[in-house]
Amino acid sequence: MLKITIVGGGYIGVVSGVCFCEFGFLVNIVETDTEKLQDLKNNLVSVYEPSLESGLKKHQEAGTLKCFDNLSKTHHEPDVIVIAIAYSEEEGQRAEIHDVIRDVALLLSRSHYTAILIKTTTSVGTCSIIKKNVQFLRPDLILSEHYDIIVNPDFLREGYALHDFVNPDILVIGVDQNSKKARDLVAILYSMIISSGVQVIWTNQETAELTKYARTAFIVAKIAIMNEFADLCGKSGADIDHLTMGVSLDSYVGLKLLKVTPGFGGLSYLMLTRGVIRKASTLGMECRIMQAVMDSNADRIKNISTRIINKLSSDNGPNNKKLAVLGVACKPQTNDVYGAPSISVIHTMLENDVLVSAYDPSLCPDVPRTLKQIPEKIRNDSKFQLASSVYEAVTQSDMIVVMADWAEFLTIDFGKIWELMNRKQDVNPIIMDTYNLYTKTKTRLKNFEYISAEEILG
Repeated sequence: MLKITIVGGGYIGVVSGVCFCEFGFLVNIVETDTEKLQDLKNNLVSVYEPSLESGLKKHQEAGTLKCFDNLSKTHHEPDVIVIAIAYSEEEGQRAEIHDVIRDVALLLSRSHYTAILIKTTTSVGTCSIIKKNVQFLRPDLILSEHYDIIVNPDFLREGYALHDFVNPDILVIGVDQNSKKARDLVAILYSMIISSGVQVIWTNQETAELTKYARTAFIVAKIAIMNEFADLCGKSGADIDHLTMGVSLDSYVGLKLLKVTPGFGGLSYLMLTRGVIRKASTLGMECRIMQAVMDSNADRIKNISTRIINKLSSDNGPNNKKLAVLGVACKPQTNDVYGAPSISVIHTMLENDVLVSAYDPSLCPDVPRTLKQIPEKIRNDSKFQLASSVYEAVTQSDMIVVMADWAEFLTIDFGKIWELMNRKQDVNPIIMDTYNLYTKTKTRLKNFEYISAEEILG
């Protein structure tokens, strides 16, 4: 039974810990933040992820998963040390990962082989620096005999992370090619996955580091392209839903993520896309396509805000008008609001003295730790309210904007919504649908002014 120590009790660390326990291993998680550590011990996680808290509770009660505040209190001579700290391109974060590696290096032993598994998203070349640091700190150890450094990027969708960890499309393993011990350990660590037929891509560390960035680049480019075609459809009279179907059924393109949206957001997409552009710049080149994708995404979000302001301004300006925002997180099944299009829209509305009432199934106004997901400037603004239901959010609103495609939004009662909204004589309440959730059921919206995704430019 493998003994695994995970450094970092955040999203990736906890998901990895719970799943490795499901594989039958013993897991210790190290979290130095006192508040986060206490939450973990109480089976609480700040990120909304279905079944994650119940999995944490199950394995802590079984004794297969334990949480500590210091590496020195964890497994003696662990088989695997997983680096899963939160990481960004900021200088402080880069320093933090090297501090962690210093502590990890001191745990390594000449009498026991340990694999250092890097799951933290790092810029290309970071593993090479880590390797040099370990060799400097522990000249008594021999690489590939006493330890290995393995890059194993995650490809987890927020809201489906547990499923994706256990049922990945591929496993990418970056390691020195001549290390038999590393290959043997990976075969044990992921035996349940490999035995199911999942392909393992064995490569060097630099390629493994860059693979996650490349994957994200393709995803966000798809999103930006479809949003630009939605605008083109609106100007030309074409139907974006039919266009999407016509393109997605082509096997060269594929259906996944081929749909119109308000734009992309989320910590992973934004951090990785910016990271590609920044890394290219340090190497003396430009990532013109990725920069264009970021610019296009920003324009999409700005156009949504502009159209809302224009609609609310048709009668004495937007001041003190009320907007209901349905969907705050960047996508369903998560409470990740970092860089979410909705956050930008809400911020613009508040700057224009628009009252905002927002609802998201993952954010409960009565739970303080979920409220922390929303930027402080927004949640402390007296013009902002986080509602506990769709119907509370839309009450006395002048306009609704749908900013996420939660399944719950497909079954709302538009008759009830029409009654609750701020209705004026001879003027229909407005719904802007940035996901085209309701284009196939427009008959339900006969009493509304409906703005589809392709009509955002006007």
